[in-house]
Amino acid sequence: MARPKAPVVVSANCLLGGHVLYLDSAREWVTRLELAQRFDCVDTAKEVAVTADDPALIIGVDLVEVRFDQNEITARHYREIVRAKGPGPYVYPHALGDGNVSL
Repeated sequence: MARPKAPVVVSANCLLGGHVLYLDSAREWVTRLELAQRFDCVDTAKEVAVTADDPALIIGVDLVEVRFDQNEITARHYREIVRAKGPGPYVYPHALGDGNVSL
């Protein structure tokens, strides 16, 4: 994987719920991207990500490239944009198949 370019935020998934989490400036995990701490140095973000890793709470700690458009923070990559907005509506209930499918 290519080295991320600043600015970045630290992201992970909740171990129990599976939802996306972001690390804020108080080193707390929050669910909204706009509350995440922005890092302008990738190396600093990596150091913080290592110390914030809590295997009892989160999985998949990663750095997410972000940009600021008119003071609004958004992810740069479409995958992260989808993650930030949450899963789509479930269109196939579990009773009809092997599992839920979201769009």
